[in-house]
Amino acid sequence: MIASPLTLLKEWRDRADEAGLHELLLLGRAVDLPFLEKTAVPMARALGARVTVIGDAAHTAYAPVDVRQAGRGYVHALAGDLRPRLALLAGEDDVVAAIGSGDPTLDGWGHNDELWTVLRGDAVGRLAPWLRRLPETVAMPGYAAALLAEIADRLPEPGADGGVRVLHDLDGGLLGQVPAGPVDELRLYAPLVDPSGDALFDIIGHFDPARVVLGLQPELGEYDGDAIVLATDGRATEIRLLEDERPRHGTLLEWSAGGRRHALVGGTGLTAALLEQGGGELAVLAPVASSLLPEGTPYPVASLEGRRTVRPAGPRPDPAALGALITGDGLQVTLARAHDEPVAVAGSPDGSPGSWEPLGTVPAGARVQVFGTAHAVVRAGDGPAVFTVQPGRFARGDDGDGPRLRTGYTEDEIFTDEALARRFRADLVRLAQQLAGHKTPGAGSVPQDRWSAYLDACERALGRPLADALFGRPNVAAGGHGWGIALAPLTDGPEPDAGAAAAKVPERTGWQRWIPRAVDAALDAPLFVRMLVARLFVQLLGHGVWDLDDGSWRPQLARLTERLAEPGEDVPEETGPLAAVLTAVCMGLLRDGAADDALSAGVWAEVKDVVATADPDLAGDLIVPPLLPRARVLTRSELEELQRLAGTADPLAHLAAALDGTGWEVEFEDGLYTVSGGFTNPVPVAARVATLLDRPDGVVLVRAVGAGGRWAFIAWRRPDLLLASHPAGNAWRFYRLAELATPESRLAGGDGISRIGMVGNPVRLGRPPAPQAQRLLVDAGTDHLALIARLTAPL
Repeated sequence: MIASPLTLLKEWRDRADEAGLHELLLLGRAVDLPFLEKTAVPMARALGARVTVIGDAAHTAYAPVDVRQAGRGYVHALAGDLRPRLALLAGEDDVVAAIGSGDPTLDGWGHNDELWTVLRGDAVGRLAPWLRRLPETVAMPGYAAALLAEIADRLPEPGADGGVRVLHDLDGGLLGQVPAGPVDELRLYAPLVDPSGDALFDIIGHFDPARVVLGLQPELGEYDGDAIVLATDGRATEIRLLEDERPRHGTLLEWSAGGRRHALVGGTGLTAALLEQGGGELAVLAPVASSLLPEGTPYPVASLEGRRTVRPAGPRPDPAALGALITGDGLQVTLARAHDEPVAVAGSPDGSPGSWEPLGTVPAGARVQVFGTAHAVVRAGDGPAVFTVQPGRFARGDDGDGPRLRTGYTEDEIFTDEALARRFRADLVRLAQQLAGHKTPGAGSVPQDRWSAYLDACERALGRPLADALFGRPNVAAGGHGWGIALAPLTDGPEPDAGAAAAKVPERTGWQRWIPRAVDAALDAPLFVRMLVARLFVQLLGHGVWDLDDGSWRPQLARLTERLAEPGEDVPEETGPLAAVLTAVCMGLLRDGAADDALSAGVWAEVKDVVATADPDLAGDLIVPPLLPRARVLTRSELEELQRLAGTADPLAHLAAALDGTGWEVEFEDGLYTVSGGFTNPVPVAARVATLLDRPDGVVLVRAVGAGGRWAFIAWRRPDLLLASHPAGNAWRFYRLAELATPESRLAGGDGISRIGMVGNPVRLGRPPAPQAQRLLVDAGTDHLALIARLTAPL
């Protein structure tokens, strides 16, 4: 026995093999969604599960305004007269299910005394036929029925039953599937005993026991004493009064014969539902070693006469919406039944009072209607609220569909739920590594087919929420906040408990450590993975993940930015504008406050042609408002200025911007950049400009002329650097620079001209430089004689 299905979730979480959880299915009569959103849903989502919650339309135990994640973080639907209580957990190679009496509420899983039977492995496969056929008996939306069938298909083939049988009433009443008597003793308990006594009489007659023991909670149970007296007349009967401290739920039929004891355990009462076909009931029949009926106080049957504790059942809501689904045609709303009159349907962004707006009506005679306007929360008439579901957000394909994230994460969740964030970070790195070297997804006979196929493939890999965020498709059912930037700032650790209403915010260290691993993995992955990592990088900078004096993120963003829009990658042309604006935003963040350094200059040389094509109107939420401490953001005007700068034909535009405030003048003529000013040492100036002009596809020629006519010249093409200077040095010097070195890092020191990396010895300017230096000059379109004449000519 278990306390509740939460026990099974915790067992899965603590598994030594760290196996992922693919599915969590919860069925119950009463369902408390806010309770589940604090307990089962985050735990299951952190394990990678798709969560499906289906409850009875007449027993919604919540106010819609208190529900935050339904339809976004998990699938929600209602059903007509749903009776069974089931929790099913399915992973790659393992399944477990709990069938019992406890509704997924605080009372059902935490306070009440409930009966649970746990099935593991092949035994769970016996639920598959029942899951597929349940919608034939119990009204539910089509998407919920499809999910039940999909989950059933994932269950293993049932093995030998070992005496344990899963029974349902879709083909006949439960009682008719249990061996008939006579038996030595029959023990019975249920929180509800048929007030007419007819069902109890038929149950006792089926087993024909020599002795009957009926457990009752005298105050909390529901029964008619006179009916019990009549149903047990002529039988040796013991009434066992059970303690009334807390409600005891679950139906128990337990009988012994020939020294062996069996029990039928389920969630229904001792009512006609045990005898009838088609109610959707579920129970487990199994041998038991000892009695499951608790000890209690014996009570004379005759003393029940005149005692009645049956409470009237409340009316079922009518009309009632059972589900709302986003389709290609609009918002599809399903009712519990068709009506003779049109049924009004209303929608709300969050279910709060005063926010409901009319959507239209479901015509008379129809159960399903599609509306053009989508809302996050929907209701029919004054019935219960249902929460709009987007099917792509929760789709799970066959295992052969290729690598994918284990669940449909949202940006909201990964920035505000640290447990889920840890799961996501590992999951995305795993996906990127698995996709490394794969061809870009998406192919079709015509361009539009190819783009659609590409989006579908990205959605299969990333899940609908992240794919929507990445490619700018609307998320009409999301509701709530956008991604987490307007929430609480990130911290270095968990915040102190400020009460139940305090928002939990994620810590920064995990994201800081993750970025290098994510970039490493993404560089060899398809474009959509690199774009997602870059998008998250922008969001993290906007969240203030790094301190303002911490530049450790810059090399990682530089590597990623260079690879965002590589020429020749086989992707649909529609990705081009999206990749371009993302490249521009990353470039802008990289240049912010460090436009004159070698790192941003090198990246700029690689991506400026792409940045020139960027459309600022596509930036959307990449333009993050600077609301949080330590936030690094790019404004719309800064993005527009960067795009203008990249598009100018002036080769000095970027250089002039980088050197703004130095007082130096820059000219460009016949392939030679000349910078002049009042500086006294021209060597580090020439080195800085050469670093800013780093061009991987050609040789950069730079002359710096300072006070008193002192000059220095650099020819630079990685890894070769040629330096000439006069009067200091008055020689050619040829260097071979290491991979991470730049002209500025090698020559900007104040201790004279460096010899680190120098090949051979200096050669006086009147003589030809080393052969390697001469080849570098020839590649630049000149030679040492023409160059000396030009360098020594007056400005």
